[in-house]
Amino acid sequence: MQLRRVVSQVVIILLMAASSALAFTQDNKAADPVSGKYEGVAKSSEIGDLPLSADIKNDGGKLSGKIETPQGPITITSGTYTDGAITMKADLGGNELTLTARLKDGKMMGEWELGGQKGTFEMTRKDMAATAPAGPATAPAAPAATAADPITGEWNGTAEVQGSSLPLLLRLKLDGETVTGEAESPQGKVPVTKGSFVANKLSITLNSEMGPIVITGMLKDGKLAGDLDVASQVQGKWEAKRK
Repeated sequence: MQLRRVVSQVVIILLMAASSALAFTQDNKAADPVSGKYEGVAKSSEIGDLPLSADIKNDGGKLSGKIETPQGPITITSGTYTDGAITMKADLGGNELTLTARLKDGKMMGEWELGGQKGTFEMTRKDMAATAPAGPATAPAAPAATAADPITGEWNGTAEVQGSSLPLLLRLKLDGETVTGEAESPQGKVPVTKGSFVANKLSITLNSEMGPIVITGMLKDGKLAGDLDVASQVQGKWEAKRK
């Protein structure tokens, strides 16, 4: 993969600000709305709530992949997708598991049947959950920083990656030495999965399909600046000031 292509994918995942790359990704999803990784839950009066995850592949309407349960992985033996309707089957020790559902906007909702038992399930594609547009309600503003907490708040800045300058907005919250929050653009948000602020040094990690994205920086004179690393493949610089 060429370095320029890697950088474009990083922009989509982290900053979501390169309009041409974003359009390409959205076109691919429209052409294949099924393939991807899902997370959700199966329900019934017998089993209660059972967490599920799945990795599903779509090849011209034929589905394959695996469903992960607390008891272990289940291989999808057959499946179809037609006009939003999904049917998947798997073999569980001689008993056939059947799932039927409708797929809309990355969310799969339907019913399951196994050995005479029935229930419902729903799963959401992980990339859709991460980049879904915000609802009409306005999120509350991040608390303002104090002298004892110089990190909490919104930070507006840029990232320099392979000669390209890209907008970057961080919304951060400090609790002791732990940092939580998100990176945001008009196209969506990427949550902070791990973060810390120790001795004026900020370190946050974002998870992406390409691997961990690590952003580090020092706080000086009210300004954050430092380095970013994407899956040990692409490096860059960034800086931000309080919004």
